[in-house]
Amino acid sequence: MTQELIELRQSILEGRYDDALEIIDDLEEMSKQAILRKIEVL
Repeated sequence: MTQELIELRQSILEGRYDDALEIIDDLEEMSKQAILRKIEVL
């Protein structure tokens, strides 16, 4: 996830907002999957 945040920051600084939004979508999906995994463990 750290690499994604670095890429997100760089994309924003370079004005590549479409790339930044794509990274945000990926991070949201990763977060949802992590929540589902925790629920399955319970």
